Amino acid sequence: MAHLWVIIACIVCLVALGGLYVYAWSEPTWQTFGPALVRGPAAGRRVALTFDDGPASPFTEQILDILRNRKVTATFFVCGENVERYPEILRRIHAEGHEIGNHAYSHPFFYFRSRPFMAAEIDRTQEAIEGITGRRPTLFRPPFGVRWLGIYAVLRERGLRLVTWSDTGYDWKCGTEDIVRKTLKGLSPGSIILLHDGRRTYPPGGVDQSCTVSALPAIIDGVVRAGLAFVPVSEFLR
Repeated sequence: MAHLWVIIACIVCLVALGGLYVYAWSEPTWQTFGPALVRGPAAGRRVALTFDDGPASPFTEQILDILRNRKVTATFFVCGENVERYPEILRRIHAEGHEIGNHAYSHPFFYFRSRPFMAAEIDRTQEAIEGITGRRPTLFRPPFGVRWLGIYAVLRERGLRLVTWSDTGYDWKCGTEDIVRKTLKGLSPGSIILLHDGRRTYPPGGVDQSCTVSALPAIIDGVVRAGLAFVPVSEFLR
């Protein structure tokens, strides 16, 4: 019986260690296995506003309208499949001076994925973006923040810097007021703010980012009241 309990204890420990290992690849602020830009320096009182999963109509256009009216520059981490679906929106993002980053082609989980699979997801998106803007991104944000074995080698080969985030409004599950409150609660100099202008690579009828759109003006106002300025993510790398 004692041996049985020892075996059970070992299994429990192995499961716990396995869970911690997976978590370490998932938590956006952890850099156990490789570097990530989680936040910028506090000096200069700057923040970076980022949007994931687009382009997606009409929400990306509505966000662009707000940013243009408020004279705010943001960084859009786009999915290659959505770029192919809405090339004219990506063209507008680029034309209006916003930064564009790679967010993989089909927005997959990278858990247990092979290095060739991750490379193909990244390369296909790079090609889609370059075909429209004439430029390849230098920033990559993994879908769901999930990294996995081999990802850093893939990024090094392509000259891509991995970016996560330090602040989010949880706009994939919250309503307008909560998005504003949660975003501003975590705000500080150097924050990289995560919001969404799309939802993975769902077809148009499966996307509703209207709460993000309605929360955005109040978020911008809160950042300005805090005496902070908006910059593209790449400004934190200079």
